[in-house]
Amino acid sequence: MMAFLTSETLADLRHRHAEPHRKLHTWDRVGELLQFAEDVVNGIAERPAFILAILFHKSVFTPRATDSATRSVELMRASIGASAPPGTLDRAEALIRAIDEREVPETDDPSLRGDAALLLDFDNAVLGDDARRFSEYEEALRQEAAHLPAERYRMARSAALQMLLWKNRIFHTDRFYLEREKRARRNIEGAIAHLEAA
Repeated sequence: MMAFLTSETLADLRHRHAEPHRKLHTWDRVGELLQFAEDVVNGIAERPAFILAILFHKSVFTPRATDSATRSVELMRASIGASAPPGTLDRAEALIRAIDEREVPETDDPSLRGDAALLLDFDNAVLGDDARRFSEYEEALRQEAAHLPAERYRMARSAALQMLLWKNRIFHTDRFYLEREKRARRNIEGAIAHLEAA
């Protein structure tokens, strides 16, 4: 792990990801994303910022809140401070914002666009997993949104999934597109049908 990530910072992150309201956004989830990063290490343009974005993107997470990304960025900056190389925190923030907004940022920096596309595909990879794993993911999302009435959740989730189907591509990178796109679309179609039948 990077020198500017202290054992105290990592311990704090693990503690935060163990909060009882977290069912999906847990330390196991962080571990999955880090494993993807190991698998495609040569495809990441700036690894320190990329890893920081994985570690901190849901470091502050409250299901009812709309400012979790902003607060997560603030925590990252407070935790890492000036110990990171110049520009690393700014780039990590851009990647965190990309995950929150679910869009590759509009920027003249092709390496940032590439890293954001890859990170978004990591985050969406579960959509193209087998049906059991995808079902577990959907159930964890529902548990994190337990404060929402059933009908409101069904409508919101169905709309969010439908928006994914309307995209030309769910996955930005060729690797994830070829491996997971078709199965993701089948999973999403099945989830929408289940939500509409409930």
